[in-house]
Amino acid sequence: MDWPLAIERNRKALQLIIAALFALSGGTPNTVVTTLPRHLYRSILQVLRPAESALRRLIIIIAYGLKVNSPLSKPFSARIAPSSNPNRLPAFCLVDPLKRFSTQYVSVEDPWNAQLGQDYEAKSGGHNVTGKITALPRISVPGFYDPAIPTSIIPSLNDTIDAKHIMRRLLALSRALENLPREARRLARWQARRPLVLSQNKPARVSPFRPGRPPGFRLRTRHEVHGVLRECHMLALDRLDTPNST
Repeated sequence: MDWPLAIERNRKALQLIIAALFALSGGTPNTVVTTLPRHLYRSILQVLRPAESALRRLIIIIAYGLKVNSPLSKPFSARIAPSSNPNRLPAFCLVDPLKRFSTQYVSVEDPWNAQLGQDYEAKSGGHNVTGKITALPRISVPGFYDPAIPTSIIPSLNDTIDAKHIMRRLLALSRALENLPREARRLARWQARRPLVLSQNKPARVSPFRPGRPPGFRLRTRHEVHGVLRECHMLALDRLDTPNST
């Protein structure tokens, strides 16, 4: 396998995708927009998520077998994530986010959910609060409780929403792609500190992969980025199965 050629081919493909996302948002790596219409926000997010996953797998391929001098006395971090400081330059997250399962928000004022929300009411000192529980079926009783499912308000696709977070992710993706060796060293240092997790009592991530398919993966290719992610994922798995001769 010609790994440098495979990395360079996918790196150039991701560069074109990122440039298209910046053009779609109306911003640049030096000038980032703060708000976006809802339809543009959703369009960017649908491409950004698989692009991040593809870049993580390129970094894993480069970091494979990389030797670094890691300060083993530094505490092991559960994940590598961007800083919450808004004034700090965004850092690319090197591990896949875990899958979130759907939940439903209910109110303990509802008599049908009173018992289900008793834990939330107890924690609030007896006050009515909104709790988060696993979604359960609802029953409609004419004259007492109707309808079972309240009518939802569908937001307009032209509504303007805050886009600071998604644009920071796009900026982090662009900067990481421009300096892959640096990101590979970050990942190698994180992997070198993984043995320390055995001495900690709290659970922590020990692999940059998440179980199952990568974030943004689709069986049917709807965008060029889905093909790039599929190839990068297969290359990363193939690279990890290759014996390390370094």
